Amino acid sequence: MKTDYHQKLKPVIRYLEQNYNSPFNLHDVAKMAMLSPYHFHRVFKAVTGETLNEYLRRLRLQQAAQDLFYKKPPITAVALDYGFSSSQNFSKAFRKYFGLSPTDIRNCENLQLFSEVLQNSNIGNQQRNTGNDSENINEYTSPIPKQRRITMERKQFESGTLAFVRVTGPYGENYPPALDKLYQWAASQDVADSTCLFIYHDNPEITPSDKCRTDICLMLSKPVTVSGEVELQEFVGGEYGTMRKTITNKEQYGPAWNEHISQIVDLGLEMDDRPCFELYHSYDKEKDISDVSFCSAIK
Repeated sequence: MKTDYHQKLKPVIRYLEQNYNSPFNLHDVAKMAMLSPYHFHRVFKAVTGETLNEYLRRLRLQQAAQDLFYKKPPITAVALDYGFSSSQNFSKAFRKYFGLSPTDIRNCENLQLFSEVLQNSNIGNQQRNTGNDSENINEYTSPIPKQRRITMERKQFESGTLAFVRVTGPYGENYPPALDKLYQWAASQDVADSTCLFIYHDNPEITPSDKCRTDICLMLSKPVTVSGEVELQEFVGGEYGTMRKTITNKEQYGPAWNEHISQIVDLGLEMDDRPCFELYHSYDKEKDISDVSFCSAIK
């Protein structure tokens, strides 16, 4: 049955609209959408176009602007009320979002001036460029997905055994030394031609970047003897949603994953908790070009 992620997130959106400045338990919020915390952040970004933190910060900044105009409080007090560690950090975030300083808003003497200042802000310019009609109000919870070219395929993967080297730290960093160790070992075992997978165990939205775990793996077709930092793990296989792309720059990986999750949401595929991975069909070392499939487990 097709999963409607927009409907799943509707109670979450409504809850956050009322509680954006209050502490909340991530597991409880994810449970409202009947999602695991691991998948919640990915689905939230695909549906809303914002990470959870970006969404909450935007709501806080918008309300802070209202407070600055109507109540004229000290800027430091507003900063602390809305979760910023200092007035400097608040002012920096405020200017980045509005293109205005908090003082610009607080100094508005009447509603007309407040309206004129906001019309010349980043938000006012954006509304003029994109339109500000009533159709945008329920964009987050609309069941009608944005039009995208769907390149998603459903694939069944066989179970098997993986040889891997674990990298702990920010995704995308310190992979070459681990790859060198894995392939030096693989050459000694005559398995260097095996299919390469990068398995990602953590979501950086909820796991500190220095604690994120990547397993750089080779899918084995025969028994081997591991040594050093090379370990073995079982790959359970099963059904995955896959999207194949040519990557010519490492900066393309993040947008590719976002596109991948967006297509899963658009198609209404129900995800499960097996970790996502990249499957490398080929890699041109001289040109640094990868032919890679982005894979997320589905039911």
